[in-house]
Amino acid sequence: MGNRDINMEKLSDIEDNTGVIPYHTESDNLHERKSVSYGILGGTFNPIHNAHIELATAALKQFHLDKVLLMPNNKPAYKSLYDIVSNEDRAEMVKLAVQGIDGLEFSDMELNRPGLTYTCDTLELLNMKYPQTEWYFIMGGDSIMYFDKWKEPEKIVRYATLIVSVRNDINKTTIHHKIEELQSKYSGCRILFEEMEAVDISSSMLRKMINMNEDVSSYMDKRVVDYIKDRQLYMINEGD
Repeated sequence: MGNRDINMEKLSDIEDNTGVIPYHTESDNLHERKSVSYGILGGTFNPIHNAHIELATAALKQFHLDKVLLMPNNKPAYKSLYDIVSNEDRAEMVKLAVQGIDGLEFSDMELNRPGLTYTCDTLELLNMKYPQTEWYFIMGGDSIMYFDKWKEPEKIVRYATLIVSVRNDINKTTIHHKIEELQSKYSGCRILFEEMEAVDISSSMLRKMINMNEDVSSYMDKRVVDYIKDRQLYMINEGD
């Protein structure tokens, strides 16, 4: 990508298609073709696991994105913080998990912003700093169901196209209806649909397994597993 490339680990310096596209509208110029297309996959990544990587790589390939940034939250407004390991540990685990995977990259933008982090603020900052980048925000089907309860959802859809990932083992009718509702509610809202294989894995499940000394190597990159062991992460009773 030459000189158009963005150094994503320096995003903290900002102050604070083909494929199946069943929910694509062209009602305004907010999403005109730009020079590069980047996806964002946010989350606590506490810890990061194979389903996160599969979600990011599937979006990268299906929608022909130039990159997908895995962007750990600092203090997410929607989660308790008592069982979240340090920013430094979560950042290092993400770096290890994406190492050697073309098109996936770690970003420390939210980790280095003070206070609670909100998607709407992140996307606004990115669009101000990089106006020639088309932004895509990747989210799960469960999240889209309460998307209109997020902070300033109208700003999110103004600054990014949503990619909604839905497992192939669930009934999609409810999600389809919710997407139609959101597109009626928010002018110019663009939502792309990404279908994923069902993966029975979650970070909370892995934390419990690690705490019980169970083998998690089939769910996570070996480098991440080794890092967790070396640092003795999650080896406490949750709630302590």
